[in-house]
Amino acid sequence: MPEDYEYSGGEPERVLKIRAKCPHCGHVFEVEMGESWYNMGISITCPKCNNSFSVSSYGEIIGEKQ
Repeated sequence: MPEDYEYSGGEPERVLKIRAKCPHCGHVFEVEMGESWYNMGISITCPKCNNSFSVSSYGEIIGEKQ
């Protein structure tokens, strides 16, 4: 995640704080991931019901890790 680098200039990638809501059980939780992973629509797993879903479809960016 933070060790991933963009192709332009080798700058560290932004790490986003995301609030996700599971479409299966409605559980709301927060995750941190690289901006490129969020933009690719990586699937994450709900810690409550263990179902997977696309973070970009069911998450909202609430900030950036400093």
